[in-house]
Amino acid sequence: MGEVYFTDSRARVMDPSEWFQPNLSLVNKLRFLIEKSGLFDFIEKNDIVAVKTHFGDRGTTKTLRSVYLRTIVKEIEKRGGRPFITETTGLGLTRDRATALGRIEIAEENGYTSQTVGAPIIIADGLLGFDFVKVPINGKNLKEIHVAKTFEHVDKIICATHFKLHMQGGIGGGIKNIGVGCVAKPSKFDLHCPNPPEINENCTECGLCVEVCPVNAIENFKINRSKCLKCTGCNEVCEYDAVTIGPWLSGADICERIVECAKGVFEVVGKENFAFINFMIDITPHCDCHPYSDNPVAPDVGIFASRDMVSVDAACLDVLKKLEANRDALTGEKKFWEWTSPEVQIEYAEKLGLGEKSYEIFTED
Repeated sequence: MGEVYFTDSRARVMDPSEWFQPNLSLVNKLRFLIEKSGLFDFIEKNDIVAVKTHFGDRGTTKTLRSVYLRTIVKEIEKRGGRPFITETTGLGLTRDRATALGRIEIAEENGYTSQTVGAPIIIADGLLGFDFVKVPINGKNLKEIHVAKTFEHVDKIICATHFKLHMQGGIGGGIKNIGVGCVAKPSKFDLHCPNPPEINENCTECGLCVEVCPVNAIENFKINRSKCLKCTGCNEVCEYDAVTIGPWLSGADICERIVECAKGVFEVVGKENFAFINFMIDITPHCDCHPYSDNPVAPDVGIFASRDMVSVDAACLDVLKKLEANRDALTGEKKFWEWTSPEVQIEYAEKLGLGEKSYEIFTED
């Protein structure tokens, strides 16, 4: 059974004479939670510690505030660790978020700089998202995972996650932060699409796809699958809809693949070298990769922390189901767990040995 530690986000003060109470800040509650839970006790002196988070996209307004990351950084440093903040590139080649340069530029626009977070910011899969290490796994869907190469060299990972809903996988918690956020472009494609890109009958042989391909995988206007890194750059530049990509997966299909990618990351870093902090605040109905942030679907809850990735996500999912969701922020009348399959993330992750779905919650007051 996993141990999950919790601190409430509420700061209700009824007497005006008691309004000035720094201990009620969620920042200070986070610091107290880390200290009292012993969450960072596994960090040793001179450990290189990656703090994995999500910077959002242009227009995203409800990502984690930089002050939370700064607090995590300072707590790592107190224990002798050497922290940095990290993220990976997105699919594509021409969009800003698809390169390390664009990722850092967007991060800065959204308030994440080395000054605000108190540590260097490093994009883990390299300049274009092609720096990776291949890891064999025996998954139901995927047999090889492309893990961002930086994670091959870290000692510990702290997963700082803005817990929210997800339009395809149901929830975006620690499992998704690792399974999607710690892999390079080829695996990002594999978890979203079952079939590699193909050039179809719309092709005019204009040559734009040939020019953009980073590995010369397009030969005689056909994609050589043995070379293709599935970056989707060819699809981005094509003006004639001549590159077929899809179908895009959702529900149980994408959930299983996210978990399999997370298993690949665990194989590289070691399951024992992770800690997870889920922030159940500003719970949007979609991922932070969207270029906007919709109204929260539930009130703020607080912070959940654990060394067990599955337990902490299971606890957050259980709490979220008990809350009265704002249906106006969702698609249609069904609640999110009725049209996605978030439970699959939890159950399949436990089946693959990534953690336990049963948990005990300890409240830190």
